[in-house]
Amino acid sequence: MALKAIISGGGIGGLTTATALAQRGWDVSVYESQPQLRVNGSGIYTWSNGLQVLRELGAYERAMQNPFKGLGIEQRDHNEEVILPPHLPAGVEVVTIHRADLLAALEGAARKAGVRIETGKNVVDAASDGTFRLANGDRVAADLAIGCDGVNSPVRAGLGIELFHERTAEGALRTTVLATQDEFHPDDRNRCIENWNGKRRLLVTPINDKEVYLALCCPEVDSQARDIRVLPVWAESFPHWKFLLDRIEAEVTWNVYSVIKCKAWSSGHSCVLGDAAHAQPPNLGQGGGMAMQNGLALAAYMANVNDARDVPTALAAWEAAMRPLVDTTQHWAILFGELANIPNEFRPEMIRNIVAHPFIDQMLGLAAGSTPISAVPTPSDGSAVTAE
Repeated sequence: MALKAIISGGGIGGLTTATALAQRGWDVSVYESQPQLRVNGSGIYTWSNGLQVLRELGAYERAMQNPFKGLGIEQRDHNEEVILPPHLPAGVEVVTIHRADLLAALEGAARKAGVRIETGKNVVDAASDGTFRLANGDRVAADLAIGCDGVNSPVRAGLGIELFHERTAEGALRTTVLATQDEFHPDDRNRCIENWNGKRRLLVTPINDKEVYLALCCPEVDSQARDIRVLPVWAESFPHWKFLLDRIEAEVTWNVYSVIKCKAWSSGHSCVLGDAAHAQPPNLGQGGGMAMQNGLALAAYMANVNDARDVPTALAAWEAAMRPLVDTTQHWAILFGELANIPNEFRPEMIRNIVAHPFIDQMLGLAAGSTPISAVPTPSDGSAVTAE
């Protein structure tokens, strides 16, 4: 009989993990609190590591139906001068797409693999014995319970594994607007552009042939800049992009970033991953990528488990394998955001001399250039893989 897994959260991390487990013979159910699977209308960066996960799951073609494949991310100062041109390390690629397209691809792969997705089922508590408690009082049990339920994870709280949860000083307004590359100045085409001015940032990201994702980043205390009405202060700070800012009509969301660290990612037969375990500021575009890569790795370690009693050992081995990369990526995502605190007159030099340094460039691209774990050796004695 197949081992059973239950997952709280039908987002990117939850669907990736569910699909990968089901493809390896597990019986998987996903519980999503919302009435339907949905994401806010914005874009997402998918780097080489995330693209490899999509290929492994069989979700790549659906996700890439209409992507934007540019030259990389260009850095510009408050005068619209180029600080650093777009750059991608050798062998690394980045694709930007609509989050809804990514979620649809993952949902399709999950259903094809036999995953059961139950919406309107809100998980409010969890225990280390592999059980969830739902808002209606029902309890569900499995050999493995996984919380992919976001920064305010009830699963993490129930397991008592949180080390700290910190809200950052910075957040972002996010939305998409209609625009084609032909409407851009020739110097602005075929790239994503991160614009800096004071403590405000504007990230301009084409996500397909007709939509551009805008991330308007600022400190939470900047009341004018964080206003969801998108006040004229943004066009004043970034006049070059006024033609895009003036097109904002769709839903605009404001969110402050969070940093989550756990004492351990698991307890007994239960664990967390994605934002529930290792939330990070989006400065490296690896929040989704790390959730996907970690979910695939979890499934790879669980593929060798034939006896439910070996689940805790396999969870420890999974964390030992993945935590160094995840922690390093989170660390550098936090550090990169500190550039917003550098005055305009010094920031270009700082970015050129520090961010472009070979070592720092390597650290910033470490996750993007990493190879996801899709399989682990089976021990010769048939036991579960042990943590080193």
